[in-house]
Amino acid sequence: MPEIGNNIIKANVDLVDETFDVSQSENYSLSIQIEQDRFAFCVFNTVIKKYIVLRSYPLPSNIDLYSIDAKNSPVSPHRAIFENDDLLTLKYKNRGNVWVSSRCTLMPEHLFDNTQAGSYMAFNHGTVADEQVLQNHIRAAALYNVFSYPKKLTELLNFYQPNIGLFHHATPFIRTNIADLASWGRTAMAVYCYSGYTDILAVKNGKLQYYNTFQTNTVDDALYFLTLVSNMMKVDMLSTKLVYFGNNRQNTAILEKYVHRVVECEPVNSVTYSHYISESFRKDFINLFNLYGCE
Repeated sequence: MPEIGNNIIKANVDLVDETFDVSQSENYSLSIQIEQDRFAFCVFNTVIKKYIVLRSYPLPSNIDLYSIDAKNSPVSPHRAIFENDDLLTLKYKNRGNVWVSSRCTLMPEHLFDNTQAGSYMAFNHGTVADEQVLQNHIRAAALYNVFSYPKKLTELLNFYQPNIGLFHHATPFIRTNIADLASWGRTAMAVYCYSGYTDILAVKNGKLQYYNTFQTNTVDDALYFLTLVSNMMKVDMLSTKLVYFGNNRQNTAILEKYVHRVVECEPVNSVTYSHYISESFRKDFINLFNLYGCE
């Protein structure tokens, strides 16, 4: 496993396919996922349609993400990863970042006004110093996902990977489930358990019925919000399908006690993966892998 800086951080997932060729990096796509306690990235070979890299670094959960700056600031774990990881210094064909945060709001595209994005965020979440308000267009749902991102962290990302696309984690989650759950006749629900957050959405006949992200600490918290949402949407959890994202089998076992049919998400089947990237890794990092192809 690569060591970062002066033993600051070690990768706890380090999977690199033998076909990775440094000289061909400009034919590859880089996707990065940043959470409060994890920094992960994958590399996709756009020529042979294959994921060939997955690396993940655990981060201290008490980092102030709004204080992280670009290269000339004091060392932060995020900057140390960029400076010391041999793959993050390469040039790539495409670059994208998925940001995990509860600070987002959805707006119907026919009501969205780009000049008012800051007002939408402030109305729903208040304001935070040194944040940048961004938006992703989710065409499949006819929505704009308005979200905030620490300015200094965007500066750091653009310093090391210029013009990187910035996405909120809800964007690939909603986009994927609208397509995957479209054939389910009744309302289908999906839940994604991150460390500290739980996403819940409902889809019926290819249309998004509900989405929200909740701050949670345990699967019991997730069950509480799932019960609230299913009651509000008048969804009988004993007759519908719940798609579970993540790789915590304990969570799945607990959910199965209350839900008639829990189905673990299936990784993207239109691409291939390095044999090192097992199915369990694909499920745990599904939003990261599904970032490729987002607008």
